[in-house]
Amino acid sequence: MGILDRRKDLAALFSRQVEATPNAIALEDEKTSYTYAELDKRVNELAILLQSHGVRRDSLIGVLLPRSADYVIACLAALRAGGAFLVLELAYPPELLADVLEDASPAVVVTYRAEIGKIKQGIPVMSLDELEDAAGVNGLTDEAKVLSALPEENDLDRLAFVAYSSGTTGKPKGIANPHQAAVRSYDLRFGLSDLQPGDRVGANVFFVWEIIRPLLRGATVVAIPDEASFDPKALVDLLAAKKVTETLMTPTLLAAMLARNSDLGTRLPDLRTLWLNGEVVTTDLARRGLESLPNVRLLNCYSCCETHEVACGDIREMLAQLDADAQYCPVGPPLDARHVYILDDSGQKLEVGVSGELFVGGRLLARGYINRPETTARAFTADEFDSASGARKYRTGDLARLLPSGLLEITGRVGAMIKLRGYSVVPGKVENAVLANLAVRHCAVTAYGEGLDRQLVAYMVRDPNASNERPNVEIDESGHSPNARRALTESLALYMIPALWVELESLPTHDVSGKVDLKRLPAPGAGSSTPKPRQAATRDAIDLDTIAEIWAATLKISRSLITPEHSFFDLGGHSLSLADLASRLSRSFGFRVPVARLADPTTLNGHLQTVRAVRDGQIAEVQADLPAALRRDTQLEQDIQPLAGTKIKSIKDAKTVLLTGATGFLGAFLLNDLLESTSAHIICLVRFGDPTGDDIPAGIARLRKNLIDHGLWRDLIMERVEILPGNLARKRLGLSQQAFQDLASRTDVIIHAAATVNLVYPYAALRSANVGGTREILRLACLGGATLQYVSTNGVLPPSASGHGWPEDSMLYVDAVPEKISDGYGQTKWAAEQLVLEAGRRGLPVRILRAGTISGHSATGAANAWDLLTALFVESIQLGFAPDVEGWRAEMTPVDFVSKAIVHLSGQTQAKQLVFHLGDPDPVDTKVVFSDLAKLGYPTEPLPWDDWAALWNEKRGSVKGGDGAFTIDILRSGMPSVEFLRDIVVLNNAQTRPLRAIVERPKVDNILLETYARHWFARGWLSSPPSEQQALGGAAHSARRSILSGKVAVITGASSGIGAATAATLAREGCHVALAARRVDALESVKKRLTVREGKVIARQTDVTKRDQVEALMKAAEAELGPVDILVSVAGVMYFTMMANVKVDQWEQTVDVNCKGLLNCLSSTVPGMLTRGSGHIVAISSDAGRKPFAGLGVYSASKMFVEGTLQALRVETAGKGLRVTSVQPGNVATDLLGMSNDEEALKQYGEPSGAKVLDAEDVANAIVYALKQPEHVAVNEILIEPRDEPI
Repeated sequence: MGILDRRKDLAALFSRQVEATPNAIALEDEKTSYTYAELDKRVNELAILLQSHGVRRDSLIGVLLPRSADYVIACLAALRAGGAFLVLELAYPPELLADVLEDASPAVVVTYRAEIGKIKQGIPVMSLDELEDAAGVNGLTDEAKVLSALPEENDLDRLAFVAYSSGTTGKPKGIANPHQAAVRSYDLRFGLSDLQPGDRVGANVFFVWEIIRPLLRGATVVAIPDEASFDPKALVDLLAAKKVTETLMTPTLLAAMLARNSDLGTRLPDLRTLWLNGEVVTTDLARRGLESLPNVRLLNCYSCCETHEVACGDIREMLAQLDADAQYCPVGPPLDARHVYILDDSGQKLEVGVSGELFVGGRLLARGYINRPETTARAFTADEFDSASGARKYRTGDLARLLPSGLLEITGRVGAMIKLRGYSVVPGKVENAVLANLAVRHCAVTAYGEGLDRQLVAYMVRDPNASNERPNVEIDESGHSPNARRALTESLALYMIPALWVELESLPTHDVSGKVDLKRLPAPGAGSSTPKPRQAATRDAIDLDTIAEIWAATLKISRSLITPEHSFFDLGGHSLSLADLASRLSRSFGFRVPVARLADPTTLNGHLQTVRAVRDGQIAEVQADLPAALRRDTQLEQDIQPLAGTKIKSIKDAKTVLLTGATGFLGAFLLNDLLESTSAHIICLVRFGDPTGDDIPAGIARLRKNLIDHGLWRDLIMERVEILPGNLARKRLGLSQQAFQDLASRTDVIIHAAATVNLVYPYAALRSANVGGTREILRLACLGGATLQYVSTNGVLPPSASGHGWPEDSMLYVDAVPEKISDGYGQTKWAAEQLVLEAGRRGLPVRILRAGTISGHSATGAANAWDLLTALFVESIQLGFAPDVEGWRAEMTPVDFVSKAIVHLSGQTQAKQLVFHLGDPDPVDTKVVFSDLAKLGYPTEPLPWDDWAALWNEKRGSVKGGDGAFTIDILRSGMPSVEFLRDIVVLNNAQTRPLRAIVERPKVDNILLETYARHWFARGWLSSPPSEQQALGGAAHSARRSILSGKVAVITGASSGIGAATAATLAREGCHVALAARRVDALESVKKRLTVREGKVIARQTDVTKRDQVEALMKAAEAELGPVDILVSVAGVMYFTMMANVKVDQWEQTVDVNCKGLLNCLSSTVPGMLTRGSGHIVAISSDAGRKPFAGLGVYSASKMFVEGTLQALRVETAGKGLRVTSVQPGNVATDLLGMSNDEEALKQYGEPSGAKVLDAEDVANAIVYALKQPEHVAVNEILIEPRDEPI
């Protein structure tokens, strides 16, 4: 007899457990905890909402959520509502998610607000966090509402859940599992290992399989997030902290935990049961697991998505039955032995001990694959060994045998499925993706290595005739291919992308079959013809001069006396001074240099190689497990805590500001703007290897040289500036405890702009200064209660797949960082951001300011001497040819804008957001840049990238570099790739823009480029000055600053007439404009004609009579442009009709558009404006709204409705920051007149009078007049008519 009532479905079994243990803890994650009663209430509320989306028997409810308590609640709610949950993963690439949703066609997808953009438009979505925000403390639904029309509890054939697996064609297969299979599976497992209240089950790698089972027996489900599931250290920490008693994982994950925790049993004293699944368990791992976890029962389990659990066994008991030399553990006795078959090729049962293909029958089977009848028929066939009507069996594709002991042993795979860290990888799917997305003619994918070292390897033959859409695979010396990984990210899940690549002239094949002979493929790194890329000649930070200077300081001799061949002991060194040298080297470079490593060799050259070797060894150690290093480095020590009551301080109120990075490009302008915009004393931290007070004069000299180079030096500067020698890579910035304390006590605001910038160095080489330095800055800020303004970069995010900008709240998860951010610099800035955010969570006032690619000064042209983009422009001019790279955009944000924006935002203490974006949200196409440069006298012809690079190497590669030709040195040190140019990171600044609107972003146009080119000529980088003289005195013309610049305006009826004219006028004023109308083609035509200087323009098809479309318009405007400041309601219709002619359809449309349309617009904008305390409503009324016109009776009435509505709104909101303007045009030259078909009305009242009527632009100018009035002035009504047609 079973433990569960197998006659009831999962929802009923859960409800029964709620009644039995209402106060027991049912569910936990990192943030929340629910008793069974609380969970039941939550599930019921969501189930009621799901039923409102038409959920019924077999309806699918998509669950696109992180692994958390909400995921469990959504699945239970789907079951209670009578439907089935559809398993969706946040890690799905966009194409896979789109395919799954199209195939499954869910009734609704439950997700979070941040994930909605991943879901194809048209699929109903339910955002849990938005529901939470709307519900507040009162729950998600009205308590009076109840579930209706539920399926019978004993209807066990209906769907419980659908999970997808990949197929060789790339199309995913949805495996449809009924309640019956899940209930029986859970019951069989309880028979092997039961649960009870007080047990705590960690839902881990196989999350969906584990979240419901414990809730049927009164145990607690602990939801383990993805970031912990695959991190052995984090997982052990979480299992210990949550006192987990049972969990399930892959053997690989257990092996990793054992490797990192010699005392695993001590670390996990509460763990009693550990299930292993997904891979074969070696006897070695089994023995090590039992030894390390002596009090834990290890259970091996074999299952398929199509069959649930097939066999499970106690590993300790099974080991006792095996031969001593057995390598692999069986998976245990079959749970339903009567329906487990080992068959030969003809479908006959095999004897005990003989290996054959494993088939599974019985009532644990899935229904099949949704929408795949032929695939289902091939996989699920009639079970001739079962006399039950309709009995089926499933072909697992695994080879197995039954041992005499009754245990089942998996011996191999019929097909070519690869098991990798618990995942099933179909090589054919990966091979198809490689052939489709890369310049590859033939490909074979297999696995290499064992256990933790097992990796996918792609063997490939290049396709020389591939189109440009399929990039070449670039393989580095280690066999990796970052560009191939990027190309495949959209098509394959991360675990399916090959880690290693081997290029071959041809793939070896079987002589008979002609198929690829996998056994003859060479091991990765052997026998391949992988080309070696040219290495970038970057300068090593550890060089001979630096080592020599440290020698000189240690030996107290002049640097000039030291040669590379000198021995340390020849110059007076001894054992004590060698120890001093080791200490100085360690402090200078930020890592420990053991004194024993310096004892041999002892020459200067020898010490240089020794120090580099120590560094490289530490780098290799970190890079070997970068995700683990990132997790460690983003943990902020508990002693870094802000003072109680620390408040944010405006830069304007600061008496002392600490500025880092003042000797850099941006830092020079930050210092200048701080001196001009504040009265603060500025402390500039200047880097020295082993800082002391003696370094102050040298620090002044370095600061002075930097400011002189950029035209910013004035002798008076030093009366307000203090130089502080320090080192970001050192504890307490290289300062003594007392000096650090003194600095903290007098610092009010810190602007941390310093970083070691190098796009070639790996994370480990940059972490000391960029991550460790930020940690010490936070320690300083917490010690004294300072406000931190942290200058970050767009490099903390990857290029967005859509090409649109990332919003301010975008943030990568730690596991995605090594994959999505390819350079060590971006990785270190990401890690530093995490530390800043954590300090903010602890109460420290912090801001993160992400800059884009910083270009020269917009007024002087002053440029960064090591800017790659400038180098490419200058060298293209020198060659007379420009790279022709489709999609290459130039993200050029002038340094003066970035600097002024940082200083300005540092004073906006009222802002609630933590992250601000300063990059250009709409980078200019480089084709436009080269076209503008041609107008300035620098013509170039387009040339494909590879040809351009080859020409540059031929013509310019050997030209002498140096101070006057830095652009040559930059490209000589390493030519960028096409992907580097094309895949830029764009930052959306919709939330930031309103807060920094006073700081105008210079437009990247021919004026700015003239300024830059004149500076390039003055520095010797170009041979002639620009031919035009539009930029006055080397400065771009200042754009006319409008009071409307930066405002967000929504215009309905924008496809023609007054709406189109208003759009054009507001765009010229610098507004960000959202255009709305029903005619999409006309709307796009208007958009293309707009002259935009700074503002951004979006267009959305909108019928104002449909409230949902209006609300979607406003949400899109806010998401892409920012909060709506101005609504211009223009949409309207006008029909000449005689009342007696009863044109009912036209009357109804008049009321719908003119009245209902206005109300829909007001309801979508007014509440937000009132909340912000500002906004301007402009509605086009008519002179007919003041006096009814014959022939326009209904139209006049609709406009009187408009007037009445606006007047009421105006009076009701007085004093709340809202301005309401009614514009009452007379006769305007628009196409409204052509809408009428009542010939009698037109003839009697619609004939022109002969007077000159208004142009649409006349009305638009009147609207702008009203909008530009001071805040205290309200232009309530504007009656604008033809002079000769007064009413």
